[in-house]
Amino acid sequence: MVAALGAAPAPTETRVELVERRFRGTRMVAAGEVWRLGALCLDAVGRVYATGEVLVVTRPTHPNHRSATALRRNELRQLAVKSGIREGTAIVLDARPLDLDAPEPPLAATDAGLAVEWTPGAVPTPLADYLDERAELLLHPPRGAAD
Repeated sequence: MVAALGAAPAPTETRVELVERRFRGTRMVAAGEVWRLGALCLDAVGRVYATGEVLVVTRPTHPNHRSATALRRNELRQLAVKSGIREGTAIVLDARPLDLDAPEPPLAATDAGLAVEWTPGAVPTPLADYLDERAELLLHPPRGAAD
Protein backbone atom coordinates (compact mmCIF):
# COMPACT_ATOMS: atom_id res chain seq x y z
CA MET A 1 0.00 0.00 0.00
CA VAL A 2 2.76 2.46 0.94
CA ALA A 3 4.59 1.75 -2.32
CA ALA A 4 1.44 2.32 -4.38
CA LEU A 5 0.64 5.59 -2.62
CA GLY A 6 4.25 6.74 -2.86
CA ALA A 7 4.51 5.93 -6.57
CA ALA A 8 1.23 7.65 -7.41
CA PRO A 9 0.48 11.33 -7.12
CA ALA A 10 -1.44 10.71 -3.89
CA PRO A 11 -1.68 13.93 -1.90
CA THR A 12 -0.09 13.94 1.54
CA GLU A 13 -0.85 16.06 4.55
CA THR A 14 1.56 17.30 7.20
CA ARG A 15 1.31 15.64 10.59
CA VAL A 16 1.99 18.29 13.23
CA GLU A 17 2.46 18.22 16.97
CA LEU A 18 1.99 20.98 19.50
CA VAL A 19 5.22 21.65 21.36
CA GLU A 20 5.26 23.74 24.51
CA ARG A 21 8.42 25.85 24.63
CA ARG A 22 9.60 27.29 27.89
CA PHE A 23 9.98 30.93 26.87
CA ARG A 24 8.46 31.05 23.41
CA GLY A 25 5.02 29.55 24.04
CA THR A 26 3.32 26.82 22.09
CA ARG A 27 4.40 26.05 18.53
CA MET A 28 3.30 23.61 15.87
CA VAL A 29 6.12 21.40 14.65
CA ALA A 30 5.92 19.30 11.49
CA ALA A 31 6.35 15.62 12.38
CA GLY A 32 6.20 14.13 8.88
CA GLU A 33 3.95 13.58 5.91
CA VAL A 34 0.99 11.20 6.00
CA TRP A 35 -1.72 9.99 3.68
CA ARG A 36 -5.08 10.59 5.34
CA LEU A 37 -7.24 7.55 4.80
CA GLY A 38 -10.43 8.44 6.64
CA ALA A 39 -10.18 7.50 10.31
CA LEU A 40 -6.53 6.48 9.83
CA CYS A 41 -3.35 8.08 8.54
CA LEU A 42 -0.44 6.16 7.05
CA ASP A 43 3.16 7.39 6.79
CA ALA A 44 5.86 6.47 4.28
CA VAL A 45 7.25 3.65 6.44
CA GLY A 46 3.84 2.09 7.11
CA ARG A 47 3.12 3.44 10.59
CA VAL A 48 -0.60 3.85 11.25
CA TYR A 49 -2.11 6.79 13.14
CA ALA A 50 -5.59 7.64 14.32
CA THR A 51 -6.54 10.77 12.40
CA GLY A 52 -6.57 13.82 14.62
CA GLU A 53 -8.00 17.23 13.84
CA VAL A 54 -7.60 18.25 10.20
CA LEU A 55 -7.15 21.87 9.09
CA VAL A 56 -6.05 23.73 6.01
CA VAL A 57 -3.70 26.53 7.03
CA THR A 58 -5.17 29.90 6.06
CA ARG A 59 -4.85 33.37 7.45
CA PRO A 60 -7.15 33.63 10.46
CA THR A 61 -10.34 35.60 9.93
CA HIS A 62 -12.09 38.05 12.19
CA PRO A 63 -13.95 36.13 14.92
CA ASN A 64 -17.52 37.33 14.26
CA HIS A 65 -20.03 35.61 16.56
CA ARG A 66 -18.75 32.11 16.01
CA SER A 67 -19.04 28.89 17.91
CA ALA A 68 -16.35 27.88 20.37
CA THR A 69 -15.20 25.22 17.88
CA ALA A 70 -14.83 27.76 15.06
CA LEU A 71 -12.91 30.11 17.36
CA ARG A 72 -10.56 27.30 18.42
CA ARG A 73 -9.92 26.29 14.81
CA ASN A 74 -9.20 29.93 13.96
CA GLU A 75 -6.67 30.05 16.82
CA LEU A 76 -5.05 26.84 15.55
CA ARG A 77 -4.75 28.33 12.05
CA GLN A 78 -3.15 31.44 13.55
CA LEU A 79 -0.70 29.27 15.50
CA ALA A 80 0.15 27.32 12.34
CA VAL A 81 0.94 30.53 10.43
CA LYS A 82 3.03 31.83 13.37
CA SER A 83 4.86 28.49 13.47
CA GLY A 84 5.94 28.90 9.86
CA ILE A 85 3.62 26.38 8.25
CA ARG A 86 2.87 27.49 4.72
CA GLU A 87 -0.62 28.72 3.87
CA GLY A 88 -2.62 26.15 1.93
CA THR A 89 -0.94 23.23 3.71
CA ALA A 90 -3.34 20.58 4.99
CA ILE A 91 -2.30 19.56 8.50
CA VAL A 92 -3.31 16.71 10.78
CA LEU A 93 -3.01 17.75 14.42
CA ASP A 94 -2.80 15.22 17.24
CA ALA A 95 -2.61 12.13 15.03
CA ARG A 96 -2.15 9.33 17.56
CA PRO A 97 0.22 6.43 16.68
CA LEU A 98 -1.55 3.08 16.81
CA ASP A 99 -0.05 -0.23 17.88
CA LEU A 100 -1.35 -2.96 15.59
CA ASP A 101 -0.55 -5.55 18.27
CA ALA A 102 -2.67 -3.79 20.90
CA PRO A 103 -5.57 -2.25 18.96
CA GLU A 104 -7.47 0.70 20.34
CA PRO A 105 -10.12 2.81 18.60
CA PRO A 106 -10.53 3.29 15.74
CA LEU A 107 -8.88 -0.14 15.38
CA ALA A 108 -10.69 -3.17 16.73
CA ALA A 109 -9.70 -6.81 17.15
CA THR A 110 -12.29 -9.13 15.60
CA ASP A 111 -12.43 -12.88 15.00
CA ALA A 112 -11.35 -12.17 11.42
CA GLY A 113 -8.36 -10.01 12.50
CA LEU A 114 -7.83 -6.26 12.72
CA ALA A 115 -10.68 -4.03 11.64
CA VAL A 116 -11.54 -0.35 11.58
CA GLU A 117 -14.53 1.00 13.44
CA TRP A 118 -14.61 4.27 11.52
CA THR A 119 -17.40 5.67 13.63
CA PRO A 120 -18.54 4.56 17.10
CA GLY A 121 -21.10 1.78 16.82
CA ALA A 122 -20.39 1.04 13.15
CA VAL A 123 -19.79 -2.51 12.00
CA PRO A 124 -15.98 -2.91 11.91
CA THR A 125 -14.49 -3.13 8.41
CA PRO A 126 -11.47 -5.43 7.92
CA LEU A 127 -8.33 -3.25 8.04
CA ALA A 128 -6.95 -4.32 4.64
CA ASP A 129 -10.32 -3.72 2.94
CA TYR A 130 -10.69 -0.33 4.62
CA LEU A 131 -7.18 0.80 3.62
CA ASP A 132 -7.63 -0.45 0.05
CA GLU A 133 -10.94 1.39 -0.33
CA ARG A 134 -9.65 4.62 1.18
CA ALA A 135 -6.42 4.51 -0.86
CA GLU A 136 -8.48 4.00 -4.03
CA LEU A 137 -10.58 7.06 -3.14
CA LEU A 138 -7.43 9.09 -2.47
CA LEU A 139 -5.84 8.04 -5.76
CA HIS A 140 -9.02 8.28 -7.84
CA PRO A 141 -11.47 10.67 -6.18
CA PRO A 142 -15.03 10.55 -7.51
CA ARG A 143 -15.78 13.16 -10.13
CA GLY A 144 -16.55 16.48 -8.47
CA ALA A 145 -15.12 15.47 -5.08
CA ALA A 146 -12.20 17.90 -5.30
CA ASP A 147 -14.09 20.78 -6.90
